[in-house]
Amino acid sequence: MAALLLAAGAIVAIAAAYGLGGFVNAWPHPHWPWLVLSLCTALVAIATYALCYRAVAAAHGGAKLRMALALRAVILGFAPFAPGGGFAVDKRVLHAIEDDEHAATIRVLGLGSLEWALLAPAAWLCAVVLLVMGDHRPMPSLLWPWAIAVPIGFALGFSLATEARRKRIEAKGGRWRARLGRAMNAIEILRTLVRSFACCWEAWAGMIFYWALDIASFYGATRFIGLRLGVGEVVVAYATGYALTRRSMPLGGAGVTEVLMTFSLHWVGQPVLPALAAVVVYRVFNLALPALPALLVNRRIKPMLDAADRGKTPASNERRRASAPLNPVRR
Repeated sequence: MAALLLAAGAIVAIAAAYGLGGFVNAWPHPHWPWLVLSLCTALVAIATYALCYRAVAAAHGGAKLRMALALRAVILGFAPFAPGGGFAVDKRVLHAIEDDEHAATIRVLGLGSLEWALLAPAAWLCAVVLLVMGDHRPMPSLLWPWAIAVPIGFALGFSLATEARRKRIEAKGGRWRARLGRAMNAIEILRTLVRSFACCWEAWAGMIFYWALDIASFYGATRFIGLRLGVGEVVVAYATGYALTRRSMPLGGAGVTEVLMTFSLHWVGQPVLPALAAVVVYRVFNLALPALPALLVNRRIKPMLDAADRGKTPASNERRRASAPLNPVRR
C-alpha cells in the first residue's frame, strides 16, 4: 500500500504542477490495441526474467532452482511491497536455498550486473545513433552522458575486477573493501556467464527477452496515449527512467520511477502531461499488477525465508526440491 501511495503522490504532484486539466485531456483518444500489447508484454517479461534468475543462481556451482520457485521469487521481487527492493528478496531466497549468505550476495550482485550489461550498451548505441543523426528532439545533455559514460564505466569495471586485484583488496580488510570485493566477484560471475555461454545461455536469453518485452510494454503505453517515438528515443527514455533498475530500488521504485520516466520522456521531446499519462499506464502493469500474485506467492515462500533469517536450515520439501546439485561452472 505504501508503494502505491508513493506512486500516486508523485503522479498527482506532477499533474498539479503542470495542470490537472492538461493531464485529463491527455486521455481523450486512447488506442486500445496498444494497451493489450503493453499488458501482454509486461506479463511475459516476468517469466523471461525467471529464466535468467535460474541461470545466475546456478553459476559457480550454485543450486539449480525449480522453475516454479524461480518464478515465485521473481514475482515477489517485482512486487511493490519489498522495502529493500527485489534484490533483497533475491538474497533471502538464495540464502535460504544455499545456506551461504556471502554466495547469495554475490549472485544477486551478478544478476544486477547482467541487467546493466545488456541495458546500458543498448542505451549507449541508441544515444550515439541519435547524436550522429542530429535528431533535435532528444536533449543533447541526455544523450552525451550515455555516449561517454557507458564505455568508460565498462572499461574501468572489467580492468579493475581482475582476480589479483580482488584478492589484494579483500586481504586488506575493512567494510568498504569487502563491498568492493563483492562487486568484483559479481563481475567475475558476469565473465563466467560469457565464457560458459553454452551452459549459461538461459541467463543471456532471459535477460535479453526481459528487457525487450518490458521496453515493448513501455512503448505500448506511450502509443496508447498517442505519443510517437522512435526506437532510439524509447530505449534512451526507458533506460534513463531506470537510472536504478526497478528490482534494485525499494518498493519497486515507487515514486522515483514515475518522476524519472515522465521527465525522461519529456527530455526526448514529449509533452510532460501526456508523458505522465503514458507512465501511469505502464506502471499499472509494471508495479500494481504483480502485487496480487506476489501476496499469494509470499505465503508459499515465507516459511523458507523465515527459517533462513533465523539461521536455521529448514528441512521442508520446498527447500529440498528447490536445490538440486548442478555441475559447477567454474573458471
